[in-house]
Amino acid sequence: MTNDKDKPTTPRLVSENSDREIEILHAKQHTMSLLADLAAAVLRTVAGSGSAAPIMPIVFRLVSAQRKLASLSGSFLAPEDEKQALILPDVELWSGKSEWKHRELEYALGLEKIVNGSLRRAAHQMLKEREHFGGKYSTLAIEEGIKLVVRASAGPEKPKRKRGKPTVRL
Repeated sequence: MTNDKDKPTTPRLVSENSDREIEILHAKQHTMSLLADLAAAVLRTVAGSGSAAPIMPIVFRLVSAQRKLASLSGSFLAPEDEKQALILPDVELWSGKSEWKHRELEYALGLEKIVNGSLRRAAHQMLKEREHFGGKYSTLAIEEGIKLVVRASAGPEKPKRKRGKPTVRL
């Protein structure tokens, strides 16, 4: 007979989530993914892309996923989750002092401003609404974004040569 204290203990993975909670989480993630797919398909269609996915099949899959989520959790996707699925990814700030990283960040921020301004303008056009203040803020966002992208793409500034008397070296 061996003593239980002499046996090596093996680590065990104990799940804190029940199978139902995991199933709800997967259903929620699937629904959020389909919502993002739908938004992308709509945007591509609005932009006139020939490769845009058909919208209605995605809508039906999204409705089916919402129903499954509701049957598991008792509710559809929460508004916060909808926003999380549809919001543009944030540009990650980098704290280094590298010129290249700074330009990369500036480029990404410029694209973000262009996209945000364009989406606001497109939403008004889709609804056949006149933009507030004539689209001033959307236009400004787009123009600021373009300036950032151009500046980031221009490359580092070349050092200016000092003009004056040439120095004589001995």
